[in-house]
Amino acid sequence: MDDRLEKIIRKLTPGQKIAVYPLSTRYGDILTALAERCETFDHSSVSMDEPFQAEFLNFDGTTITVRTDQYPCLKINISDLENIVLFSTD
Repeated sequence: MDDRLEKIIRKLTPGQKIAVYPLSTRYGDILTALAERCETFDHSSVSMDEPFQAEFLNFDGTTITVRTDQYPCLKINISDLENIVLFSTD
């Protein structure tokens, strides 16, 4: 687990806007991040190939839960992430 990412995430509060940078084979990573759709009954996975904006919902110690314009609820293991950046509140 990435201690740097965990420190960033632990400072977030639900509702904050973040930029999520997933691991992606498009950008030279070995793996592509997979996000689990948590608003569906089958909990299907979505391949996250591009950085995206999201609203932070929760962190359980290994997985973040976020909301995007396209998905009301996604769970992503932080080991599948390159970086998370908090949007400025200015």
